[in-house]
Amino acid sequence: MLNINIWDILWTVINLLLFYFLLKRFLFKPVLDMMERREQMIRDDLDNAKKASDEAEQMKARYEKKLRAAQVEAAKITKTAKQRAARERDEIVEDAKAEAAELIAEAQKTIERDREAAMSSAREEIAGLAVMAASRVLEKNIDEESNRGFAEQLLAEVGAGNE
Repeated sequence: MLNINIWDILWTVINLLLFYFLLKRFLFKPVLDMMERREQMIRDDLDNAKKASDEAEQMKARYEKKLRAAQVEAAKITKTAKQRAARERDEIVEDAKAEAAELIAEAQKTIERDREAAMSSAREEIAGLAVMAASRVLEKNIDEESNRGFAEQLLAEVGAGNE
């Protein structure tokens, strides 16, 4: 049959309890401490990653805001430059038109002066011819046929002088 020895059971229980306390003290506690430290480290890493992600989102929002502001500024600068260029173009065109009008007016004045000078010269020449013709007619005032011949001769001389 079975022999149950109390002292063996008691020593086995004491050994088990002692072994349990030793394991708890030297194995479970360091392992649990290590697991808690590892858990805390993971929590810290997750918190740091969350903070970095939030900061990255904030920086992205700031950069997008700056980018939009820069685009608006660029559009404003472009619009201003186009308006200034249009004003300068209009001024140049107006100046050119004014200068062209002045040149045309000056050319018309020059043409008018030249025309008047030519008319004056023609008048003087006609007057000189008339005086010359009158003086010759007075010299040779004979009859109508002689006058006709004289006029043709005079016209031939005047025509030869102008060529």
